[in-house]
Amino acid sequence: MNLRTFEEIVHSHGDYILRLCYTYTKDWQMAEDLTQETFIRFYTAQEKFRQEADVKTYLYRIAVNRCKTYLASWRYKQTQLIEIGQKLISKDNVALQIERKDEAKQLYEKIEGLPVKYREVLVFYHYFDWTTAQIAELLSCSENTVKTRLRRGRQQLSQLLEKGGITDGSD
Repeated sequence: MNLRTFEEIVHSHGDYILRLCYTYTKDWQMAEDLTQETFIRFYTAQEKFRQEADVKTYLYRIAVNRCKTYLASWRYKQTQLIEIGQKLISKDNVALQIERKDEAKQLYEKIEGLPVKYREVLVFYHYFDWTTAQIAELLSCSENTVKTRLRRGRQQLSQLLEKGGITDGSD
């Protein structure tokens, strides 16, 4: 692969990879770092890419693996502990911030509150417009597993929205 082709791949898939990493980390700076690592890994391991899958799927698989490695790291766990401590110290500020959020942001937060296995299929399906087959290939699971996770994720999201007072407007 020549440099120009690589630049085209980065340009066409960079934004999607960044948003994917953000859905896992919920931290733009870390998402940018993981996106960069994803493309570096893709470039250095390009001879291993057998082109049996789409480049986008291959990049997403690398990104998901990088995100999961990061989330399992001590660095991430330490950051989470610090953030929890800061929230406990500034309860008043957190309460004011929650009151000012609009419904779209609340919906996204509810999605972020779902377990990763449900959040990732919901985001891929509804935000990236992937098919269940594409998601199954990316996550290395069956298409029926993806459909089940979509259904259960929607159910959990619906319950979270009802508890939070947000309706879908279909009543």
